[in-house]
Amino acid sequence: MSNAVPLVLFGGSFDPIHNGHLWMAHSIFQQFNEIGIQPEIRFLPTACSPFKKTQTSAKHRLAMLRLALRGTPFAIDKTEIYSTSTPFTIDTLTIIREKIGSTRPLIFMMGQDSLDSLPRWKGGFELLEKTHLWIFPRIDEKKTHLLTLPNEIQNKQTFNVEDLYLKPSGLIYLDKNTPPHLSSSSIREHSATSELSMLLKKSLPPRVLAYNRKTKLYGFTSPYES
Repeated sequence: MSNAVPLVLFGGSFDPIHNGHLWMAHSIFQQFNEIGIQPEIRFLPTACSPFKKTQTSAKHRLAMLRLALRGTPFAIDKTEIYSTSTPFTIDTLTIIREKIGSTRPLIFMMGQDSLDSLPRWKGGFELLEKTHLWIFPRIDEKKTHLLTLPNEIQNKQTFNVEDLYLKPSGLIYLDKNTPPHLSSSSIREHSATSELSMLLKKSLPPRVLAYNRKTKLYGFTSPYES
């Protein structure tokens, strides 16, 4: 049995961070609190996703993260953000696992889309040797998609959050809570359109919205301008 504080990693480009990201972090935090455990939750911004050709600069994405997380119990992990080579999740988890030791519970949060693409990731399901996985359902404008696991990892599923505390890695928890229908890509795609102002007000934390008004990252200039 582990007595260590669980470390939860929330990876992503956060281009930009939005209220849906914060909702998921708070959901995990609350579910652990309900069983008397206070996890450490770190946002893990990527330097350059191997699946995305262009991203807003690290400087701006970090600035928005700091503003969004101010006053929350969450922190930022900079393991990947300044990497000069393509960061792969399994390599990052190996680095972090070496830092925290072999017995501390490590949890990597992802959405259903990421789980579906996991066989194409470097290492694939070997991630479970380093970490637990906490999966949120995928949603679109019409419905929430049912969470499912590939046959080869169905035996890894747990239905109890506490199990993620009792073991350091190897389990998958499918969260039934539905995140808000918000998307960083939608914000970027609507740049400089008539719908942008309403979308930003709905999607962004107030301090991040104010940052956007100042920098116009997702406004009247290119969403990738830094």
